[in-house]
Amino acid sequence: MKVLLIGAGAMGGAILRGCLDHQVWKKEDVLIKGRTAESSRGDAAAYGVSWSEDGHEAGEVDMVIVAVKPGVVPQVLKEIAPYHPRRVLSIAAAVAISSLEEALPEGTEVIRVMPNTPASVGEGMTAIAPGTRASSEFIHDAQIIFDALGKEVVVNERQLDELGALSGAGPGYAFVIIDALADAGVLIGLPRKMAIEAAAQTLYGAARMVLETGRHPAQLRDEVTSPGGTTIAGIYAMEKRGLRAALIDGVKACLDKSDEMSRKK
Repeated sequence: MKVLLIGAGAMGGAILRGCLDHQVWKKEDVLIKGRTAESSRGDAAAYGVSWSEDGHEAGEVDMVIVAVKPGVVPQVLKEIAPYHPRRVLSIAAAVAISSLEEALPEGTEVIRVMPNTPASVGEGMTAIAPGTRASSEFIHDAQIIFDALGKEVVVNERQLDELGALSGAGPGYAFVIIDALADAGVLIGLPRKMAIEAAAQTLYGAARMVLETGRHPAQLRDEVTSPGGTTIAGIYAMEKRGLRAALIDGVKACLDKSDEMSRKK
């Protein structure tokens, strides 16, 4: 599969690293196009792939992946449209499928995806929303890419935005939680490095238990909260300070911001 990746920032780079590491793509089949020729050359050298100066390859590759900030998407689509790309996959938040299809030539297959950065280590969570013209083959190819990088689910566009607020932005929330737990470890006397490792591994292990057992998180929580014990004391103190409400409010605020950005386009 030959791919033109437009934008190799945090998310685009995560997808590229993941696909190369998991042998979904071969280096010789990938082209990178950055903001400038200089940045394209630099990114290409970093990943061992080729680079594109003007994007004319958009009409020659199997897939164009648009991995730029939402505000840059209209310009990118304007640049590649004359080359009549067959398939365009966009990871830009808050840029609707209708906007992508309207800016591209009739017949261009479009898919929106909402991945997250753990894709780079094979533990991503990706929502895939097909456009009105997306073929089953294109959807399947998108599933192959993101299934190799973690878990994926095909959804409608509204669900994609909702998952964007939960799992797309979720690593950011998780990093804050890990950092806070590590701070707590330091406060009670642990060395910083040990506290960070313990916090990260604990969240990772707990997440695997949820996924592999298929049991509700509350059931698993009940198993480690003995009556009158230490764990329930800790949970009580956290809940008293609004931990659960803060997380719920954060996800809702993220979705509200996404909706606001969509309305402005």
